[in-house]
Amino acid sequence: MDADDVTTIKSLPTKIEEMALEIAAAIADSSIHRSSIHDATGAAVWHSGDALSDSDRCFALDALDSFALEPARTSYEHDSTEPRALVAYAARDPRGALHGALVLEADRLTLPGRNGDRKTPAPLVRLLQQLALHLAGEQPHPLAPAAQLDGMPVTLFVQQLLSLRSSARTRRYEVLLRADSEESSVSEAPRELLARAESPSSGGKLDRAVLTELFNWLAQNHQQLEVDPAWFSVNLSSGALLDASFGSFIEDAVRDARINPRQLGFEIRETQCRRHPAEVARFTELCDRIGCHVIIDDFTFHSEVLQLLRQRAVRMLKIDPSLTVKSLQDKIAQAQITAISHASRMLGMHCVVKRIESPLVRQWLAATGVDFAQGYLLEGPLPITQLASLRLTEPVARR
Repeated sequence: MDADDVTTIKSLPTKIEEMALEIAAAIADSSIHRSSIHDATGAAVWHSGDALSDSDRCFALDALDSFALEPARTSYEHDSTEPRALVAYAARDPRGALHGALVLEADRLTLPGRNGDRKTPAPLVRLLQQLALHLAGEQPHPLAPAAQLDGMPVTLFVQQLLSLRSSARTRRYEVLLRADSEESSVSEAPRELLARAESPSSGGKLDRAVLTELFNWLAQNHQQLEVDPAWFSVNLSSGALLDASFGSFIEDAVRDARINPRQLGFEIRETQCRRHPAEVARFTELCDRIGCHVIIDDFTFHSEVLQLLRQRAVRMLKIDPSLTVKSLQDKIAQAQITAISHASRMLGMHCVVKRIESPLVRQWLAATGVDFAQGYLLEGPLPITQLASLRLTEPVARR
């Protein structure tokens, strides 16, 4: 790739362009046909040659998912015997945080290392670290407008569910609440507020505030979400579940915000399903009527909850993390996870694991058919407004 053969995005930051030229010089000994630089969301912030195809973008997203799931992985490529292929290198900062990827179309034999196990050359390691820092520095970090709840400013964050085996490109996020005060870091949940929300007397006050903020954000980013589809799940408190008027609030809010109800899901814990079966059944029927979906969280395959799986609105099962932690040592935990995975597939649902602690566990879970993984070791929460700003560089078409 010649340094002059460069196509830049209109809003391309100068530093990223300079890094692209340095990388081009560092890999001049390899037979590179074209290359691109992607941020942490998969959006291309720079590319050489022709515009990227949908398959190029999907490859970048698959590579980023792989890098996020395996922090020690530095390169990614599909198994193939073709002489020319796409190869991705992780752009991690010196602390190991992932901020993007470099994607090359190259002749395999000219690249160092073996197929599927390419060691990043030392000069490229340094440049990739610098690239990661530039990508992190160029990304804005505004927080979502803080809502006041009982005198405490709170902010909406989101955490992505990373694909273990699915090729679907719709991004899935859980909405999290974070406190913004001198006594509490934004990385922590406002535990007192969440505890009060479980009281039947709370009337779903916290849930209403969270949904109002989320609906405002969805309405403001409607056009972008048409191009770059995503759906969001919100944890349902017991106070909201037991409030007779909460269902009407959801219907009115969805209608007034003019959002697609299929973008919205509600996470109900298995323990809530067992304690309040009538209320959960009523809420699930409401979601089915308006088009939202339901996720059963901390699912263990308890017999009292199985009838709920007949409901059409139930579209996802999140496995209790205690099972994941014990999965390699305890055969009963293995059997439960395998049964949940197989059942979800038969029922046309997605299955999610939480708290993966090693690549070996991830590989075993993927082999059992689990679709997604979620956890702080994989990808941490980020402010929901940052989710929008990271996508402003270039809309990505996903299959």
